Formats: sequence, structure tokens, C-alpha cells
Amino acid sequence: MTRTLFLVLFLTIPIVAGTVSAAGAPVALTSPEYDQAPLNLAALEKDWLKDLPRAEPDEPVLRSYSEEKAEGFLDDTAVKWARQNHCGTCHTTISYLMARPLLGGDHLAWDEVRAAVSSFATDRVARHPRDAAFIAGSTAAGLAVGDALSGRTLQPDTRQLLDYMWASQGTDGTWVVPQRGMLPFLERDPRYLAYLVALGVGYAPHSYDAEPSVKAGLGRLRRFMREHMPNNVHDQTMLLWASVRTPDLLTPEEQASFIRSLLVLQKPDGGWTLPSLGTWPRHDGVPNDPQGDSDGYATSLAALVLCQSGYGLKDRPIRRAVTWIRTHQRVSGRWYTRSLYSDKFQNYLSNMGTAYAVMALKSCRMKRS
Repeated sequence: MTRTLFLVLFLTIPIVAGTVSAAGAPVALTSPEYDQAPLNLAALEKDWLKDLPRAEPDEPVLRSYSEEKAEGFLDDTAVKWARQNHCGTCHTTISYLMARPLLGGDHLAWDEVRAAVSSFATDRVARHPRDAAFIAGSTAAGLAVGDALSGRTLQPDTRQLLDYMWASQGTDGTWVVPQRGMLPFLERDPRYLAYLVALGVGYAPHSYDAEPSVKAGLGRLRRFMREHMPNNVHDQTMLLWASVRTPDLLTPEEQASFIRSLLVLQKPDGGWTLPSLGTWPRHDGVPNDPQGDSDGYATSLAALVLCQSGYGLKDRPIRRAVTWIRTHQRVSGRWYTRSLYSDKFQNYLSNMGTAYAVMALKSCRMKRS
């Protein structure tokens, strides 16, 4: 994959006004309503997966949940991405690395994708371009979560990427996120990258965050988060997830407040709709509808994080959310989520939502470890 597309499709969240610096370099943060740099759809299309049908809202729904279908879709899509584009993207491969160890069958596809994504990020670190930390941090998070859920200890490549994050961290506690005018979330927001790094550390063995360089880096990261608190529910939900795994990111009162903000947005059908979690302007000029249909990404992320926070099937909101997830899987094995930017896109948020759906269904059925 071209390096441009990796940046375009890597992850998701809006930006607060202000200025931060990474490695001493000032980075202007713009609010999302002003971040409407033109997108070159023709250039993007060249790197979209050639033989993966786009996610469509009218794709038929399965009669009952199929873990085998979910596993097949995730393996097939992530392997195709790794082989065609030779890189990572959180819409497809990073979230896949987190989710796939929770499923059965052999892990040959996961091993192949893990090796490809790790190699891509390690190469960026070795060459140290301006986007290296942006790529390394998200990759490290995906590897750390996936390794932990597969029962592995902290692997050398994961440690190398995390260590690079501390070495490249700015005095303000964060890193350069060089993109503007891209898709929502990671491409444009240093806060989201900070959440992911904190999440990755939380899944690493407890001995890791006791190391002096890690402790110092986490101290800077916590200070940055305190000074740049979330300004929408999607940000809150991601920080809440990280805070469950990594201590002292939020107070118990803040965690409870974030949970209330998320629960109040649950729809009568048991799901959530992503446009209700934040304000993202569309490139195609059609507003996102915060009252729209529930979707796979928002519902699965909400259920996953609530269950990581201590909720379970005994709680009515979780039972309703799990029912929604189990009854809205499409025949391809994925869950549908509409693009936040343009209906001309391939709706790769559906890939990410599918990974989170698997994680939610597993997490809500077991005690958080």
C-alpha cells in the first residue's frame, strides 16, 4: 500500500483547538468543522482492496449470529490488505490484530498479518520520517492487545515500538500526527494516538510500566490527557477503555461520568449510532445524522468498553447491546457502519466494527482480566 493510504485509513477522532508539540515541533490542532481539506478519491481508490465488496447498508442480515462467518471475514480481509498493501490500517488490520486471538481455528492468518504490520512499522521507525511515531504507536497498541489476548508475553517487536514512543515523545507528552483533511479519528488527533499508546501499555505486563523510561513517559502522557480532556463521547469512550487498563488516567468520578454519557445515547433497539458520539463533517455535503440507525462500530465499541468497565450480561443495557450485535451481522460475516465522510468510500469502518463486535461479544461474557 502507498504510505499515503496508510495514513488515510489508519484510525479515527476529531481535534480540539489549541497547540501541542511533539519532539519539540509545534503542531497546530484544528477543530473538525474547519478540517475539510479536499480528498483525492481517485488516488484512494487505487489502493482499496480490489476483490472485497464494499460494505452496503442493504446487505442481507444473517438469520443467527455466526462466529465462523465473523472469523472468515476478518481473516480474509486482513490477509488481503496485508498482501496487497503491505502495511497496517486500524480500519482493517490493527483492530484485527486485537480481535482475532479471541476466536477459534488456526491463527495462521493472524500470524501473517501480524508479521506484515510489524515489519511495516519497524521499517518506519528505522527511517524515522515525520509520521513514524504516528504509525508506531497505533501498531504497538494493536500488537500489545493482540499478544496479551493470545496469551503471549510482551514480544520484542512490540517492546521496540513502545520504547520508540517514549524516545520520540514531545515534552508536552504527545507526538506528531501530521495529517489534515483525512478521515476522522487517528489521522488528525494527537489525543487519539495518546489513548492508543496508553491502551497498549495497559495490556502489556505490569512490569513494563515500572521501568524508569516508561514511568517517565506515562507521566508526561497522563499530564497531556489531563490538559486535553475529551470533548465528545467517542473520545470519552476510548479514554475510558484505556483508563480501565492503565491506572490514573481518570478518576472514578470521571469514569462514572463517561459511562453515563455513553449509556444515555443507547437507542431503543439496544444499539448506538456513531454520529451521536461526536460531530464529524462529511465531504459529500450530506450531514451525519445523530438520530440515525444503530451501526456496528458504535454499538460494538460501546458494549466492549462498558464490559471492560465492569458491566456484564446481568445489566440490561448490555443484554440489549449484545442482542443487537447478535442480530445484525450481515451475510458476509461483517457488521455495517456507514462512512462518516463520504458514501463513495468503501465503508472500512465496517471492518473495524466487525473486530470490535467480536471483542464485545467475548468481553461481555467473561470477567475482565
